[in-house]
Amino acid sequence: MNILDLHGTEHDEADFIIERFVTDNFQELPVKIITGNSPFFISKVSEVTSKHKLFCYKEGHVNEGCWIVVKSQWF
Repeated sequence: MNILDLHGTEHDEADFIIERFVTDNFQELPVKIITGNSPFFISKVSEVTSKHKLFCYKEGHVNEGCWIVVKSQWF
């Protein structure tokens, strides 16, 4: 599974980095995006996945700063 770690990423770079990671790995889903506990990064991951008709969910209750992106079964 490919992983994107957003720790150390500037907020103004987030849209581009997340979008590129998701589109570059579209055929390799699922992927993991590490946001930490940043509401800003979590929101950006949600926006990008929705834009591409994908689904994201928390990796687990223990690690709420890590999101798994998968193809949506609804589209």
